Amino acid sequence: MKKIVTTLLLTLSLSPFVTAHQQKKYETDFLYRTIIETVQDVDFERMGSSYHPDAVIVTAKKSTPIKSVLKRWKKEGEKLQKDGGHARVKFRFVNRIVNKTTAFESGIYRYSTVDNLGKETVVFAHFEDLNIKKSGKWLTIMEHQTKIATEKEWNNLSDWN
Repeated sequence: MKKIVTTLLLTLSLSPFVTAHQQKKYETDFLYRTIIETVQDVDFERMGSSYHPDAVIVTAKKSTPIKSVLKRWKKEGEKLQKDGGHARVKFRFVNRIVNKTTAFESGIYRYSTVDNLGKETVVFAHFEDLNIKKSGKWLTIMEHQTKIATEKEWNNLSDWN
């Protein structure tokens, strides 16, 4: 019994530290919340405002200006919505290096679509973002979608928001 009480007290005394670590806030959180909201709302103009005008999306095969990518994403998102479906994105982080004006953040995103019949399609992908703070606003200047992730990798990371 004494061992159980000691373990319980130790667990309770450490829980604020664990919780504080899991709930650490970063200035760039707003940037990722914006992406989550704009995917859900099919609002690609607002999504575009979270990227630097010269931003690029980098994949294993190419580097593309964000303006071109946003046009494609908008077309796909509006078609999905018109057809009765919807999309969602979530982020989980592996590393977040954030200072007053620059940030490098990496992790896995979970992008899902649900069609009008309720069929869900899910993609997990590793990402790396380079963000800058310009005129008081955080902007993504480079998004590197490094490789496909697994659901197991996703599940091994903590929920972010």
